[in-house]
Amino acid sequence: SEFTKCPKDSSAAGECIVNIMNTLIPRFRKGDPELNIPPYDPFVIDKLSFQYTNGAVNGRISVRNVKLYGIAGFKVQTVEVKRDGNKIQLRMTAHQPDVNILGDYKADMHVNQLQLKPKGKFNLTLFDVHNTVVTDGEIYTKEDGQRFMRLTDIEANPKIGEMIIKANGIFPDPELDEIALNVANNYWRDIYGIVLPETRKSWVPLLLRLINQALQNVPIDQFISS
Repeated sequence: SEFTKCPKDSSAAGECIVNIMNTLIPRFRKGDPELNIPPYDPFVIDKLSFQYTNGAVNGRISVRNVKLYGIAGFKVQTVEVKRDGNKIQLRMTAHQPDVNILGDYKADMHVNQLQLKPKGKFNLTLFDVHNTVVTDGEIYTKEDGQRFMRLTDIEANPKIGEMIIKANGIFPDPELDEIALNVANNYWRDIYGIVLPETRKSWVPLLLRLINQALQNVPIDQFISS
């Protein structure tokens, strides 16, 4: 391994893990078939849907052919490690200068007594994204004696400096589309605050599966002193 092994002591391991992650994240953006790491910049989501309920507004939103650009710019700032036997928790802070998400959407929404069935293309740009990510995981040993880590949960709470929302097909009339987008861009903080927790159960399993797919091919003893 080209990396100095991180000390086993949790308090000293954090900075070492920061250096490793900040080296590997941009390097593997196009994936690595040998390590079973798929390309992740752009990060492609074939289909995702979620239920949205808030006061007078409720319905189902589906997105397809989604591409998320900007993961390679994910810069880890701090990592805290807590370890209890084979259980391990990482708490990290990170920053991304910008993230661009685009794709197709369709929805079946009720706003008071009004039913809307918008569909079209969307394009979101997020600027100055500060992430706090907490991962829970466990260390396990394979039959050959090598130790690996798998994540069991991930909690992310991104704070965004600015967001620009573009979309079409919200209303049949393009002028009404324009008005709706102006409202959305003025009140994006409220919208984001509602949408993020609502979508969590959709994106967390996807993220866990992809990360664990990569981790199962990387023995942790390459990176941590035994």
